[in-house]
Amino acid sequence: MLLQLVLFFTLASVITTVAVMVPGLIRARAWASIPLGLVILAGAGWLTGFITQDAWAGIILPLFGAGAVIETRRHLPQWSMLAAQLLALLLVASTVYLIYAAVQPIVDGLSPLGVIASFLLLLLEASALALSVYYLFEILDVFSRRTRIAHRAEPSYRPKVAMQVPCYNEPIEVMRETLTALSHLDYQDVIVQVVDNNTKDPQNWRPLEALCKELGERFQFIHLEPWPGYKAGALNEATRRLPQDVSILGIVDADYVVKPAFLKEMIGHFADERVAFVQTPQNYRDWKDSGYLRGLFYSYRYFFDVTMPSRANRNAIIFAGTMGLIRRSALERIGGWDENIITEDAEASLRMLGLGSIGVYEPTVWGEGLMPLSFDGLKKQRFRWALGGIQILRRQWRELVPLTPHRLRLTLGQRFAYLFGSVHWFSDLLTVGFTALLLLTAVAAALHHRLPVRELTGPILVVPLAFLITGVLRGLWALRRAERCSWSDAVRALAIWFALSWVDTLAVVRGLLSGQAAFLRTPKQKEGGNRLWPAIRSSAVESLLAILAVVGAIVMLLTAPALATVILAVMLLFEAWIFGSAPWASLAAEGIQLTPQRRIYLRSAQNTGDRPERPSRAAVIPGALAVVVAAVLAYGLLNAPPQTAPSGQADLPRIGSITAKQLPKTGPTPTPTATAAPSPSATATPSASATATTSP
Repeated sequence: MLLQLVLFFTLASVITTVAVMVPGLIRARAWASIPLGLVILAGAGWLTGFITQDAWAGIILPLFGAGAVIETRRHLPQWSMLAAQLLALLLVASTVYLIYAAVQPIVDGLSPLGVIASFLLLLLEASALALSVYYLFEILDVFSRRTRIAHRAEPSYRPKVAMQVPCYNEPIEVMRETLTALSHLDYQDVIVQVVDNNTKDPQNWRPLEALCKELGERFQFIHLEPWPGYKAGALNEATRRLPQDVSILGIVDADYVVKPAFLKEMIGHFADERVAFVQTPQNYRDWKDSGYLRGLFYSYRYFFDVTMPSRANRNAIIFAGTMGLIRRSALERIGGWDENIITEDAEASLRMLGLGSIGVYEPTVWGEGLMPLSFDGLKKQRFRWALGGIQILRRQWRELVPLTPHRLRLTLGQRFAYLFGSVHWFSDLLTVGFTALLLLTAVAAALHHRLPVRELTGPILVVPLAFLITGVLRGLWALRRAERCSWSDAVRALAIWFALSWVDTLAVVRGLLSGQAAFLRTPKQKEGGNRLWPAIRSSAVESLLAILAVVGAIVMLLTAPALATVILAVMLLFEAWIFGSAPWASLAAEGIQLTPQRRIYLRSAQNTGDRPERPSRAAVIPGALAVVVAAVLAYGLLNAPPQTAPSGQADLPRIGSITAKQLPKTGPTPTPTATAAPSPSATATPSASATATTSP
């Protein structure tokens, strides 16, 4: 019966996914969506009965599905019926698959080693599936919800404000645009505090000091050298130097051009004493002429158009570090910015919400910055964000996990939003792990050996392909609906998420092994000259993984052609697309036309991702650990006894589990993954992971 349940809920979720993407159906009224939902459940039941030759499945299983949908809709009355149906079906499909996978090692009579290995695989799949369900929840919560949570601003409220502009080693031409825009703010009682952090060359920071004097009394310049704590340490010191009557702080990155009405329109939210911070979207300029920059723009915007609105429905947004306002007293209550956390902004917002405060998300764009022009700079930026997420998880996991003692007064929705906001960075580590297992499976198939993991056979083979295809479609559909972009630009945004999988993995490993902040150092290139080699060098590891995945797929198809092998090869080719996106992104970034303004911005730390150096020990542990693990796995594989095929049958690969990972945060798209052992049949399992939400 478990097999029938897995197939039914998987097929029903696939059909419902297609229905949801039809224009207008995501928010269809009950009178239209209920009959459609029932038809989908009946059709999935009939298909399951036909595949399994079980006539009762077509009658009984739709009743199970209807019950799951009704229960989900009861807890989410703001959603459309069809949205509740999709979430319920994916959630139940994931659950019954995990039960099926947990039972299978016992049914197969595996050795203790096989049971342990299968259980570890099950934990990976459970993590990936949980992420998949959460990202789908975000998408549906934004696109199907009929009621919005909004906070009203009081127009007459006018406290004294300090706009803080932290910077490091910035070209004066970039800073001139930013500060000139701030000088035009339509707000009377405001100070603009420029905080230069550890710029050593006086030729860089002296002109900035002169510019602040030129712009008038409203501007204050602070140069800190040497100074600990990076941006957080500089902002803490700057805040200490402010007049006591400044009650609201605004943070603006060095490359942002702010609209004059920003403060006038946003400051009124603080008339409500419960409001600790207000966040507006990070937005960007100068991107429409390049396909690569368009994809990068939409990959950034997804977080502010999908993830943040969804989190706002549960008062669980983050403070994103720029284009936001924060109540000074709320910041002082938590002891200021944490100088040991790279993403000090998101961590501070968690602690402020934990005191019972409100965070307001205002979706109107009030400022535009510049995106990194080089793939190296993008990787450094992403490394900081991912490492910061892991640091928050290490520091605050007890506050985020239910049923543990809590000091912060967070709601269940806030805990889950922040928990998944940190945990989602592990999705790319799962991708790398599943890719390694797929490659081991390819080696096992070529050598006619088997891996000590569970075996899934029969009709459940449809599961990985179903989750893979629908996951990709959901991701692209969500991007297009949120950003109103073309299919080609949505694919580019997806590829950029994929391109950052390896650097996310490095950040997660670094964060797990050490709680200390450390920045990624990627190869730099000189302006001009041959730009092809630096582009290849900056994505060398990803290129190698992509090549190995392609070779593995070809080897399996040639040495053991079968339906199981084809499915496994498709999974490997999808992994090749993920890692192959990195050399594409690196080369595409090199093709950006360098206008005079962009040539200036190339020197900006906002573009290069550079930060003040801090002495640190070389991170050799991850590399050494990877070598040891690879050696142990290779030894075990090559010394395992070969699997003898039954008389009259060819040796064929037996697939233990093939997992389709879905993107969300990032962001919403699936990443297939798998492990295997030789046999005439194969199986697959849905799993999920996210690269998407570019969580600042």
